[in-house]
Amino acid sequence: MFTEKNPWKDAKSVLLVIDMQVDFVSEAGYLGKIGVDLTPVKETVNKIRTLVRVSRDRNIPVIYTRTVHENFTGSSVWKARNLRKASDPGICAAGTPGTEIIDELKPVAGDPVVVKHRYDAMLGTDLPLILSALDAERVFVTGTQTNLCVDSTARHLFMDDYDTIIIEECVSTPYLDMHLPFLKNFHENFGEVSPMSRVLKYMEKY
Repeated sequence: MFTEKNPWKDAKSVLLVIDMQVDFVSEAGYLGKIGVDLTPVKETVNKIRTLVRVSRDRNIPVIYTRTVHENFTGSSVWKARNLRKASDPGICAAGTPGTEIIDELKPVAGDPVVVKHRYDAMLGTDLPLILSALDAERVFVTGTQTNLCVDSTARHLFMDDYDTIIIEECVSTPYLDMHLPFLKNFHENFGEVSPMSRVLKYMEKY
């Protein structure tokens, strides 16, 4: 769907898996319980799992993020972002099962798991330090909430001069009207949105 940009040069790459947590992906989580149709999110799970497996086979680091909301990080401005969330702070509440990454994509020993308190996984977290320690140059982005956490994080990565590739079939939001516009804007003005097939081909030669 998206026009291919410049050929990818060899670069130290990592795979980023954003917020594939119970509250965002599972019927037993927050969004499922309030009746949100999670079909678009669930459709990415096996695709992301394939990328995780291939990345491990090729010694490409896999980094996970988790949203966790704490009382001491919930400013009045943050709480006011959404009236429903402001009145019902149960989503991704610290210490609840909803904050955990779904079983199908569980990290293994040694995988960095970055806890974040805002949409942007680069903001006030260990992620910049982890990427620097890994000498990362290219970040392949997967995960959920295209219009929120994926977009915010991918833009920040690009602004910090990482070659940022969102994998088209591996990002999602239940709110379909918001999905494609954010991807189009990112591809036109920031990094790149690429089909999974191209990423797998690249990883096979890694």
